[in-house]
Amino acid sequence: MPSSHQAGAWSGGTIKLLSKNKHLASLFCALGFSIYWTWLLFVLLTGFFSSAQSSPVFDSAWFWSTLGHIATLAMLGALSKQYSPYSNNRAILFGSPLVSMLGFAMILYANVLGSGLNGALIFGAITVGVGTSGQLVCWCELYSSLYSNNKKRLILSIGVIVSEIVFLALAVLPRPAMVASLFVLPLLSALCVHLGLKKSTIEPHRESSDEGRLSLRFALFCLVYSIPLGFFQVRFLFGSNDTVLSWITTIAFSFAFLLVIVAIDGYMASKRDTSLIPKSVIPFAIGGLLLIATFGDERAAVSGILVYSAQQLLTILLYSEFAKIAHNGRTSPAKIFALGVCLTDGGFILGMLVGEISITFLGSFYLELTLGVVYIVALAGFLLLSRFPSESISNEDDTSGRANAKAPSSLSTAMQSKIDRAVAEYSLTVRETEMLSYILRGKSVPAIASETYLSRNTVKTHIVHIYQKINVHSRDELIAFIENLD
Repeated sequence: MPSSHQAGAWSGGTIKLLSKNKHLASLFCALGFSIYWTWLLFVLLTGFFSSAQSSPVFDSAWFWSTLGHIATLAMLGALSKQYSPYSNNRAILFGSPLVSMLGFAMILYANVLGSGLNGALIFGAITVGVGTSGQLVCWCELYSSLYSNNKKRLILSIGVIVSEIVFLALAVLPRPAMVASLFVLPLLSALCVHLGLKKSTIEPHRESSDEGRLSLRFALFCLVYSIPLGFFQVRFLFGSNDTVLSWITTIAFSFAFLLVIVAIDGYMASKRDTSLIPKSVIPFAIGGLLLIATFGDERAAVSGILVYSAQQLLTILLYSEFAKIAHNGRTSPAKIFALGVCLTDGGFILGMLVGEISITFLGSFYLELTLGVVYIVALAGFLLLSRFPSESISNEDDTSGRANAKAPSSLSTAMQSKIDRAVAEYSLTVRETEMLSYILRGKSVPAIASETYLSRNTVKTHIVHIYQKINVHSRDELIAFIENLD
């Protein structure tokens, strides 16, 4: 448990990591996630070590592990105000991967006892869910501390892509070597997180607030959109006769897709201040589901590539959004990630249960009808996704507006000197200088518009011009840049 000083410093606040070497911290963060994600993919998602027999849901380690994951995350999220940052506690940071390894050992033992559901499989899978929950909350505290929202998405994109490379490398190893590697990966992931934290200094935010939260629309999106992915997981990925080969094919093609999308997304973010990833999630998933509904098992491989890629893009999109909400709302990252991941896991379980019902009770005759329902759910997710980014911007403005009461009415002499230097070096106009001053005083876009008698769109235009001249991509990055000027 953390000391009373650590718990008190966190209460109502956030981790703010002032990076001594932000590039190294980001690298360790990406590596930590890629190793964690690779391990989850091998042990749970692929079914390499827990092949389904009578039931594609209840015989799978993934189902029971997700239940343990949800329960543990809910507890960690509820206790986050008193006990986080969890990454400061080495018992949690390095104990969690040991718990995950114990669970993996029990899953292997269950394979020795025989395929199908048994007590060792259930215990091992739930134990894995408990261990991975601790690993996730420690990692998310490092991840959420990074300044730039665009950098958050880039770090996670790199992590996902590297995880697929590591998967392809391990998948071709002899099984004993693969198993030995999987026993090492959880500790290696924790070590990367630990090294990332060592490259940074943990400091509580001086203006703490509990305003960071998931909006209802965003929470519904997290829940609803995971349902068709869970359905697909059960109906077409469990019980494959050639699991290793089918997964190597799926992930190899997914790697190529994601590499192209992430490269284009990075270009669009730097040149056009927009993103391709949110625009790709829905078409990939709907395309895969539509192929299934139209061709059935004949196009299962192609649809698997599309749906799996959509699942990876969804992880990048949601996790970066969770980190943004925690950072901007000055809220514990463990609290936000716990709630968000519980919702996505809950949707995934619902989808798995729908898949179980379609196989056990409805049969292939009603498969198209079931997929039609899933397709409608995906469309509902599209409607939610098309609206939550604008609401997220609105929430950020509201959060800044609520901070106005505590914002300084004037800037210190030192800060004013830094503004003067930025004006001279980056040729800011008089109006842009005024906008910069308001931003550094904690003013939201609506508040600036009200005080300057300008429209909100005009204020946003001036702020975008500041971003372009200084080469930053967010309010947080701008403030950090000005504060770090000599």
